[in-house]
Amino acid sequence: MDISDLNEAQRKAVEELDKNILLLAPAGTGKTNTLACRIAGILENQRALPEEILCLTFTNKACREMRQRVEEKAGEAGSRVLVRTFHGFCYDVIKAEAKRHSDLFSDFILFDETDSKAILKEILEEVWPLRAVLNLVAQLKEKRAEYHFFGDSDKEDYQKTLARLMETAAAEVRSLAVDDTYRYYEQLYQGWQDWGPGVAAEYDQRIHELHGLDFTDLIVRAGELFSQPELALRWARRFVYINIDEVQDTSELEYDIISRIFGSSHLLLCGDYFQTIYEWRGSHPELVLRKFQQDYHPCRIVLHENYRSTQVLLRASFASLQELFPERVSALYPEGITAVRAERGEPIVFKGAMDFPEEAQWIYYTIQQLPVRDYSRVCILTRSNRYNKDLSAQFRSLGRLQPEGQRLPFMLIDEMKFFRRQEVKDVLAFLRLIVNKHDVASFVRILNRFGQGIGPATIRKLSAEEYRRAGIRLTDFLDPFARRDGDPFALLMSAWEQENLVAFDVEATGVDTTRDEIIQIAGIRLAKDGTIKEEFQRVLRPTRRVGDSVRVHKMTDEWLQANGDDPAEVLRDFCAFAEGAVIVGHNVTYDLSILGSHLSRLNLPAFSYPAYYDTLDIFRRFYPNLPSYKLEYLGEYCHVSHKSSHDALDDIKATAEILQYVMEREIRSRQEERRQLLAAWMDKFADLAALLDAFRERALVLRPWQLLGEIVVEAGISDYYQQHKELQRVENLRDLFRQARDLDDKAISPLDAVTRFLRFTTLSNTELDALTQKPQIPIITVHQAKGSEFDYVFLAGMQEGTFPGFQADKSGRLAEEARLFYVAITRAKRQLFVSWTQQQYGHYRHMSRFLATIPREYVRNE
Repeated sequence: MDISDLNEAQRKAVEELDKNILLLAPAGTGKTNTLACRIAGILENQRALPEEILCLTFTNKACREMRQRVEEKAGEAGSRVLVRTFHGFCYDVIKAEAKRHSDLFSDFILFDETDSKAILKEILEEVWPLRAVLNLVAQLKEKRAEYHFFGDSDKEDYQKTLARLMETAAAEVRSLAVDDTYRYYEQLYQGWQDWGPGVAAEYDQRIHELHGLDFTDLIVRAGELFSQPELALRWARRFVYINIDEVQDTSELEYDIISRIFGSSHLLLCGDYFQTIYEWRGSHPELVLRKFQQDYHPCRIVLHENYRSTQVLLRASFASLQELFPERVSALYPEGITAVRAERGEPIVFKGAMDFPEEAQWIYYTIQQLPVRDYSRVCILTRSNRYNKDLSAQFRSLGRLQPEGQRLPFMLIDEMKFFRRQEVKDVLAFLRLIVNKHDVASFVRILNRFGQGIGPATIRKLSAEEYRRAGIRLTDFLDPFARRDGDPFALLMSAWEQENLVAFDVEATGVDTTRDEIIQIAGIRLAKDGTIKEEFQRVLRPTRRVGDSVRVHKMTDEWLQANGDDPAEVLRDFCAFAEGAVIVGHNVTYDLSILGSHLSRLNLPAFSYPAYYDTLDIFRRFYPNLPSYKLEYLGEYCHVSHKSSHDALDDIKATAEILQYVMEREIRSRQEERRQLLAAWMDKFADLAALLDAFRERALVLRPWQLLGEIVVEAGISDYYQQHKELQRVENLRDLFRQARDLDDKAISPLDAVTRFLRFTTLSNTELDALTQKPQIPIITVHQAKGSEFDYVFLAGMQEGTFPGFQADKSGRLAEEARLFYVAITRAKRQLFVSWTQQQYGHYRHMSRFLATIPREYVRNE
């Protein structure tokens, strides 16, 4: 690999492969290229396999750029390096370990903030700002994990968490108690202390019943998994090199989670203290860096050559930084920062407008004079979404005065969260319900828009405690067997009586259901008295190595080769053993998924069974307040005679016993109650149930984009928006279709591809992705601009009270505001324009104090 174009510091970071490294990389110093070259060097020197390199970032954009750069530098091997966002990595960990090491459903789905707000809206008895309540819930979850409060009651744990928070960090709670305009809301602050723990506990229960996790759950649950020493050690052994980018954005909780898998890996942490702009979200770089230095003794490398900015922009921004943080700048960057570009560049333009309309007008007409054709290279930055919306409205008014061909194409990023759009979420709700038949939230969304004759009052009635106590979920009205038999558990009960019930479990070479192979499969056919009527247990000879999974099932590669049978023969025999039986298992969706995938890869017929029941789901229905739903805990709760282990046969014997427990106490005794409750409403859901059945069948053979097309037409989504004359929404549905087609990986099965697409839509923030469709000028907050660069940047609203804001000034958070200002002025590559208004909301405003830190020699006033 040629590294001749790297500077001395970059080359040192690339070539130092034995020591741990703390890489300090100010804005524009070639950090991404350096990290990509380092990974390529590791591969070229055969210091690790691609799968043994983990690279974590904190935004989807940074992750995408890093992955592209690594593939450019390292070719095919680079595509196998694990490059993930922090949340994406946590998702992988939970998906991999849910079956064996948690009480989470293997088929869990991610809930974005819109889904979470909908759940909170159902729980809250009064109208509160949902964004703020969701942030407060997230804070409680994270602090509960940090304090290790995991007792028998979620509500009591949250009460203890909040009590400690109020003792030690009441200001943190206060800072999140704001209304929709981000102003402090005293009633919410006081009310949260009374009803907050109860709301958080019920929110947890609801979201887990729906087989869901939110973004905070990803971090907290990954932390719980890594708190198991054997599991953490297994993951630690996977990686030889770990790189963490943007470390200054890492919270103490996040660092504690990831540090549990550092093991003996070679570590590189990369970041820039002066781009710490997420303290309000829990990032504390001093603590993280101190821990890293104390525990791993890294060598420190500083990148101090800037490749992004002109001489003027770099000197101005660094001078501002020195003025704002003199001691820290001297300590971290004693050599300063040097501009590599020879171009002096244009001065920074300052504009003080008389009022807000004049500021907007000046920005609009100045952009028109710029020598640009690609408007995506121009950006407008502000401190707040509110200011952005006001600017956007002014720009629309100004555009109406222009000839159509001369109007500037603005894009308000806060409105461009593509996968959060109403029409897109409508279609995704159908997809999610196809993949997860228990997804009540998606079903409610569909009913609210397309459920004829089924309104909010009906939904509330069918979700009431009477139905929940009987074990009924709203989605049972769609279940084909519940519709046929009048009870979602009728088929289970009849299979039990007819001795046609098979409990089964598998062990595998790993946890990727699309690639790993079954190495042990066991099944038991139950007699009506709960005893074992027939037993099946076989070991398979895999073509893949078992790797770290041997620590779970204790079967080595050598033992399996000596004792295992031909996989095709074993799986064919099992399918014959269980053919036509109703299937039962604990978290059984994992077992069914890997069995289906393995059969397909062996070119064998699909496994034929009428239905499956999951004891994890059943116990969450009937016993919603248990502290755990792991098979081991439920075994103790039900006093089973067979203890679960990581042997497939032991686990299914335990599963059979807990099923018998709930069958006797809940399922049989409430049968008539369920029949009566369901019968009264079944006809209302007939058309929608038939439609979902058809979609589920087609999901097995159609690619995701083909399935999307049929959903949009046959579910009436396109007609709905055309009738309402919302043609832009119809165009957005076409964009969704195109994205699904572009992202499709034909190497995996249609249903696996749907699951992967849904994961992408939830983990993606895609705000700036919209720029790839057509050149537009983004209007974004400085937070949203982090990691991006533009030729021309307009930093608007630079008056006291807006930037810095009044709340930041009053609460003493000026240091973070100052760092945010530094991030803003380092986004420009060619020229920076700064404006402020002297009149706002009827009050006189002064120019922001931060602007005084920029030397006058680099400024031109207008």
